This record gives sequence, structure tokens and C-alpha cells, in this order.
Amino acid sequence: MTSSRALATLACVLGLLTPLFWVGSLVTPGEEAVKIRNGLVADIGDPADFRWVPGSAPASYKVNQAEPSASFRAIAEQIAVVGPGQRLQGLDLALALSKHLMGDSKRAGGPIQAGLDETYRRITGNRQGYCADFTRVFSGLALAAGLPVRTWSISFEGFGAGHSFSEIYDARVSKWILVDSFHSLYFVDDRTGEPLSVIEVHDRLVLPDGESGIALRKIVDGRMPFRSDDLAIDYYRRGFMQLALVWGDNIFDYDQSKAIRVASHVSRSVERATAIGVDVYPDLKIYPRGVSQRDVDALFRARDRFVMASGLLILALAIFGYLLVRVWSDALPSSWRRHAGP
Repeated sequence: MTSSRALATLACVLGLLTPLFWVGSLVTPGEEAVKIRNGLVADIGDPADFRWVPGSAPASYKVNQAEPSASFRAIAEQIAVVGPGQRLQGLDLALALSKHLMGDSKRAGGPIQAGLDETYRRITGNRQGYCADFTRVFSGLALAAGLPVRTWSISFEGFGAGHSFSEIYDARVSKWILVDSFHSLYFVDDRTGEPLSVIEVHDRLVLPDGESGIALRKIVDGRMPFRSDDLAIDYYRRGFMQLALVWGDNIFDYDQSKAIRVASHVSRSVERATAIGVDVYPDLKIYPRGVSQRDVDALFRARDRFVMASGLLILALAIFGYLLVRVWSDALPSSWRRHAGP
């Protein structure tokens, strides 16, 4: 190898590796990677976007189409039926599902990030799972039991890592009700005891003109991770300034997708990229009232950095890949050189 060819090769390799390392540093699992993932699918909604009831979801909301699995139908039926002709409904059913998942033993911790059946087995058998694992399985059981459900998330810095929980629709009182199966709690009006929706909790905690008076109710004694009710309420108050609705309940469409199952054997990032590519990954709709503009800006800056880095990587592949071919074309067999250009 001549010195000029070596220098040219080194320059091309560096030109390729620099944007590659930049993209890699952004998508390495962590806070920044979560922001990027959320930023790619997030937009800011209008308050009216969140007021729909089951049967009237916006067209862009990914409503589950696949049939719940037989295993989840069997589990949900076992929990819902409490006697001959007696079936739990609404909030009563949601609390029973939450109690079933949480159990009464200590949690072993650790994220699961697997298919629904395995996640259920490890939550109930090994006492593992983080909030995202709980909400996925809770949603699956709720849908299998015929209980409308949707998933919300809160964050604490730039719409990155945070916490997720569920909201079920109780047709008996014609309203959505927040149920946090992982923290084993829900919220009520402290005067009337009426269970509250996510928007009601948000407005009371965040908006200066919101109603006051909120209390929490524990679902399983000893499973709420906060040392006091006040600490729990403060946690949600801070997080609710970055509140977003997962724009779809298509939990079984995702779980039963063959493309996603194949991608899951590669990595979690590839799985999610595949879900976005096959249009199964739900968007994220940010609730606009009381939102932290600083954190919205941080979210979209993370997205823009990733888009810029990815664009630069594609450009580098085109330019430096071509230059590498030209640099080495003289060293290639004659049949190859004809394809490499003059």
C-alpha cells in the first residue's frame, strides 16, 4: 500500500466512523435514547384530543384489532368472574387485575421487556417487572376482559425516562379512571371519594386554577413504593408537567406481529424500529395544559440531533464509501475496476 493510498484510506475511514460514533452515542440505552424514541413519535395535542370515550377514538389512535390471546382471555375470565352470574366491572375489575399482578410478596425488580405471555409469567411468578411491563400486561388483561384501557406516561426531564400507568373506562359512571398497577394506587376526591381520571388528577396537581382536594387509595397494602401519601402526590405533581398519552391500545397487534417477533431477537432498539416501520408502534400525544415548555424543547432537540446525525451518517456513507472505492480501484481485479469507474 502506498503512503498516499494509506492516508486516503485513513481519511475515508475516519469520515465514516465519526458520524457512526455520533449516532451510536445517541442511541445507546439511556436517557437520551428514550428522548429520541419519544421525540420521533411525539406531538403536542389539543385538550379535545383526550376527551374521547370508547367507541369514538380519533382515527389516528391505534385501536387494537387482533384478538386477545387465549391465555390472556382465560386469565382475565378467571379474575373477572367471582361467582355464578357475578362478574366484576369497571374500577372493581381494574383493581382485581392490579391485585392479581402485584400479589402480596416483595418485588424482585428488574425490567422484563419480553412478549406478553413471558412478561405475565415473570411478573406473577418471579415478582419481576417495571412499570412499562405492568402497564402492558394490565392493558392486555383489561382488553381480554372487555375493559377499555389506555396508557399514559409522565417524565421528569425532557420527556425521557419516567413512569407509565393505566386509565380504564368505567361505563357505570361514564368516566375514565386512573389506575397505577405498578405503584398500586389510584386517586380520589378527598371530600367525595370519587375516583379521578388522569386529566382530573393532572389539573388538580398542576394547574393553578384547578380544583383542590386530592387523596390516594392503596390497592395492595405495602406495595406502594412511597414512604408517605404526600411524597407520592409530590412525585406525580412533578411528573404531570410532562404528561403524554400513548396513542394506541394495540397491545395484541404488537405482540402478535411476526416481523416484531423476529426483530426482538436482535435487540430492543431493532424491535422498536421495526414496530415503527410496520406502523404498529403507537405515537405519543403530549397533553398541552400546564406542560413544561423547557422539557418539550429538550425532547425535540434530542430528536433533531438524532435526525441530523443520521443524515450525516447517510451522507458520509455515500461520499466516503465512493471515495474508498475510487482509492482502491487500482488494487481491484480488472473486472471489478470496470464497475468502480474510471
